[in-house]
Amino acid sequence: MGSSDLAHTSLFKGGSETFLRNVFESILKTYLRKNPTAKTIWELVQSVDNERICYDHFLFQTLKVEGYGIDSMSSFFMNYGYKIGGGTDFPAKKLRVLWFSPPDVHIPHDGYGLGNGPLPRVVIAELLVDELSHESQEIIKRYLKPQGAKQALLSSTLGSLIWEKPTWTDFNQLAKESEFGAWVLIHGYTMNHLAFSVHRLKHGFSDIRCVKEYLEEKGFELNSDGGILKELCSLCVM
Repeated sequence: MGSSDLAHTSLFKGGSETFLRNVFESILKTYLRKNPTAKTIWELVQSVDNERICYDHFLFQTLKVEGYGIDSMSSFFMNYGYKIGGGTDFPAKKLRVLWFSPPDVHIPHDGYGLGNGPLPRVVIAELLVDELSHESQEIIKRYLKPQGAKQALLSSTLGSLIWEKPTWTDFNQLAKESEFGAWVLIHGYTMNHLAFSVHRLKHGFSDIRCVKEYLEEKGFELNSDGGILKELCSLCVM
């Protein structure tokens, strides 16, 4: 069911709920197009007895410099009723993370997906660029131009970089200090990962161990750090 099938369309801060859901669907489609392994997992889970997916959260990575940080993505969602739910810092990795809770909307008893299911939480992380080495800062600032941050959300829906594609040399040099920063430089504001609401799944999938076993049976290798579950299509409840 797509958001065009939404039976109950409520108007709330920022405008139309249908528009917000369409934005999420565009972000999801772009993510799945760029991550074929995640797309396969997404399809496999839904293929079992017509399983219906709800989403726990969508996570984005940003660079805190020249207005490209958390605010560049969060402003849109907050205009549509999202509120800061909490956050944490990771000093060793020079990261700050905030998560945003969705607005209250009507959810049908059998609602699911992005069409008429619960709206996902939004998690946005930012790399504190000013705390990096001078060399890493120079690499990042070489690509990020003033005013470009205004297009962060559009970049996420299209899966297109706001800046010029970085050179292999710059990518490798930045990755030595921050894999996070190097990832953003290459992928821009494309969603980093999504998480299913495991507790809403049925048919035995409401137990994360069952999901893990099912994916391993299908040939996916999952390491102790979460592997595909963590990096591509996280299934854990945050």
